[in-house]
Amino acid sequence: MDLLAPLSSIAAVVVPVFLIAALGFGWSRAKLPYDSAFITTFAINVSTPCLVFSSLARLTLGGDDLLTMAAASVGSMALAGLMATPILLASRLPLRVYLPALSFPNGGNMGIPVCLFAFGETGMGLAVLFFATLAVLQFTIGPALAAGRTDAKQVLRTPVIYAVALAVLVLMTGFQPPQWVTNTTTLLGNCAVPLMLFSLGVALAGLRMQGMMRSLAMSALRLLLGFAAGLAVVELLGLEGTMRGVVLLESTMPVAVFNYLWALRYNNAPQEVAGMVLGSTALSFLTLPLLLAAVM
Repeated sequence: MDLLAPLSSIAAVVVPVFLIAALGFGWSRAKLPYDSAFITTFAINVSTPCLVFSSLARLTLGGDDLLTMAAASVGSMALAGLMATPILLASRLPLRVYLPALSFPNGGNMGIPVCLFAFGETGMGLAVLFFATLAVLQFTIGPALAAGRTDAKQVLRTPVIYAVALAVLVLMTGFQPPQWVTNTTTLLGNCAVPLMLFSLGVALAGLRMQGMMRSLAMSALRLLLGFAAGLAVVELLGLEGTMRGVVLLESTMPVAVFNYLWALRYNNAPQEVAGMVLGSTALSFLTLPLLLAAVM
C-alpha cells in the first residue's frame, strides 16, 4: 500500500494533463470551432498574471527565501539553456524552436503539485517562488528567443511582470487584498492551465510521426539537462533539505506548456513543441518516482 501511494499521487498530477490535451485533440479531429488567437491572448494578458499574483500573495516565507529561490530558478534555466545550445547547433536544429523548450520547465501546473506532495505546504511555497521567477523569464526572454529579437516594448507590455511586482509589494507590506480581489484573481488564474492544455491537444491533432520521434528525443534531453542544471545549482548555492529537493524537482520538470504558446504565436513549429510538451510529460511519469525517491 505504501509503495502504491506515491504512484497514485503522481498519476493524479500527470493524468489530467493527458486527459485535457486528449479533449483538445478530439475537438480538433471533430472539426469543432476553436479560436487560437483568443486562447493565446487571454492566457498571456489575463489568466497567467492572475495565477502568479494569487499564488504569490498567499505566501508566508521570508525575504531570504525569496532571493534564494529566485537565484536558483534563474540559474537552473540559464544552465539548461547553455548546455542545450551547442547540442542544438551540432544537430543543426533551430534555436528559436528548441532552445526555449529545453530551457523552461513546467514549474507551475506540474511542479507545484509535485512539490506539495513531496514536501507539504513549505515545499509548495518554495515551488511557487521558483515558478514566479520562471514566469517572469518566460514572458520576457521566452518571446525574445521565439521571435529571434528583443523587444523592450513587449517586455513592458507583459502583464505577468506587474502581477509579480504587485504580489511582492503585498508580501513586503503585509497588506491584505480585499476578498473580492483574491477570489477574482484565483478564479481567473485557474483558467490558465486547462486552456493551454486544451490548445496543446488541438496542435497535436496535426502532429506527424517524423516530428513526433524528434520531439521525443528532445523530450528526453529536456529532462536530462534540467536535472543536471538543478544539481549544479543546488551544489553551487549549498542548498539542503526541502529547498534542495524543490529546486531539483522543479528544474527536472517536463517542457512547459507556455513554450507551445510562444511557438504558436511566432509560428515556430508549434506541432513539434507540442509533441515535446506531451512527450516529456509522458517520460516524466516514468522518471518522477525515481526522482522523488532521490530527493526525499
